[in-house]
Amino acid sequence: MKKHKATKRTSIIDKQDDISRVILNMARKRKQTIYGARSIKAQNNMFGRETQDYDVFDKNPKQVANLIQKELDQAIGHDYFYHKEAKHKGTWKVKGRGVDMRKNTEDDESIADYSKPDGKVPFVLINGIRYRVLKKELERKRAVAKDPEYKFRHEKDRDDINRIKGFIKIKKLLR
Repeated sequence: MKKHKATKRTSIIDKQDDISRVILNMARKRKQTIYGARSIKAQNNMFGRETQDYDVFDKNPKQVANLIQKELDQAIGHDYFYHKEAKHKGTWKVKGRGVDMRKNTEDDESIADYSKPDGKVPFVLINGIRYRVLKKELERKRAVAKDPEYKFRHEKDRDDINRIKGFIKIKKLLR
């Protein structure tokens, strides 16, 4: 049994490109906007922070989380992914079952978070995919870095703020 689980887990690691392809194809097809660390990295690859998951805006997050889960399971060839509502109402998470192959355990992997946007989201188009503009990323990161409710992520957000500022400075110098 353990050997079977390890084989499935190894196949997930080998399929990271397929996972990204499925998520990005859906983003392109549904005209979703990617935001957060993936957006920052897409717009300034040199200054992007490594991240495991995608943060995506969609008009119907629950529906798209279900669609993505099914497509990801099909891409890897077995039932590994699931979706559930996140702590923040209106956000749906797509997760992988982790090493133990059970839902809702500590080792589960976050694959993507789908949220409904509050309004229009300004974006830049890169390879047919929408990414929230850096100015809005910077505004959001600054707001979250000041909010005590999000203390658990303040260090990450300050890091992102510095990365964005550094990129903007270099961009200005190169003009």
